[in-house]
Amino acid sequence: MVQQADVWHQQRLLTDAQLDRVRQAFPFDFGQTNGFIEVGLFLFTIVVIMSCYLLPASLITGLLDNSGTSALFNMGFGIVTGLIGRVLIKRRQLYRNGVDNAFVLMQTGFLAFGFNQLLPTNMPLGTYCLLSLPLLLLVLWYYGDTLIAFIAVATFYTFIFDSMLQFSWGKTSLPFVMMAVSGLLYLLARRMDRSPYYADPLNLVEWLALIVLAASGNYYVVREVNGLIFNVSIRQLARGMAPEIALPGLFWLLTILIPAAYLQQGLTRKNRMLIILGGLGLIAAVMTLQKYVLLLPLNVALTVGGLALIGIAVAAIWFLRQQTATDRGSGNMGNGFTDEPDYESPNEFFINMGTAAAMQVAVKAPHESKDDVRFGNGSFGGGGSEGNY
Repeated sequence: MVQQADVWHQQRLLTDAQLDRVRQAFPFDFGQTNGFIEVGLFLFTIVVIMSCYLLPASLITGLLDNSGTSALFNMGFGIVTGLIGRVLIKRRQLYRNGVDNAFVLMQTGFLAFGFNQLLPTNMPLGTYCLLSLPLLLLVLWYYGDTLIAFIAVATFYTFIFDSMLQFSWGKTSLPFVMMAVSGLLYLLARRMDRSPYYADPLNLVEWLALIVLAASGNYYVVREVNGLIFNVSIRQLARGMAPEIALPGLFWLLTILIPAAYLQQGLTRKNRMLIILGGLGLIAAVMTLQKYVLLLPLNVALTVGGLALIGIAVAAIWFLRQQTATDRGSGNMGNGFTDEPDYESPNEFFINMGTAAAMQVAVKAPHESKDDVRFGNGSFGGGGSEGNY
């Protein structure tokens, strides 16, 4: 509500007095800061927590050389860290200001570390990841933290990757499994609860899923990872001596088609994320061609590629802007592309009409000039219905 009022204030639809009334009617008491201070608070809080942890941990390790005791201590310290963080979050109304993020991250780290210490030491890496995943998902559900979302996705992909290597057929089918899993993960994130509390984590999951999907079909990534799996030396990989993969034509096709599909869907659905990933994917495809086909010397390729990208960007902006202007002139909605600020109210603003009514009451202030705009005194009709608002 306050953010929308700020937008209307910038458009001179609300006066300063009306904006003050809105802020008084809808107080925003969360303890938030700017990005630089958040990073500083995050790092400082981690240092403080680790300082409180290292002394008793070193004493316990020196006196009781037992993995079980160390595991219980780590899990207990994680629980204490979580309780202290919860008290600070509630008392100071912390909301993604760095301190609460650090407490969530450290609490999860201590719990996961202590839990894994209780497990047998001879299990595959993927098994540890699978057993730790429920804890990460529980923390993500409760806190809605973006860092935990990233760790959970990385743990999930590590489980898939390591598990596939345990089978004889897993190495050859790994790219296809990773693409299929990434596609399902993206669709799942799209269908999840889109409330503001989980908006940032779900957006991050979508980004990561699409990136892994494109990378799993990229010829360069598949060939180099395949070389690492089959124990090709780092020196050979640096010289571009990774062995040829099976179905090279298919992966060359996927290298181009997946980013092109992202770009096409992004333009069709007006999705900025797909447009960005499609453009970056096509750049990666050209770089892959440059590495293995050697079309041009590197300096020439960089120059030509940079000029081409600038030209494509300018041409696309001009075309979309002209098309939008033409459609507006003819009365059509057009393709909806513009680089102008988006002042349209979010859908969440209209979900609760009681809130909108409260907003209307909050902004009712005396006119200060003839340019003021005040809600109310409108009418609508047609289609068998009419009335005033």
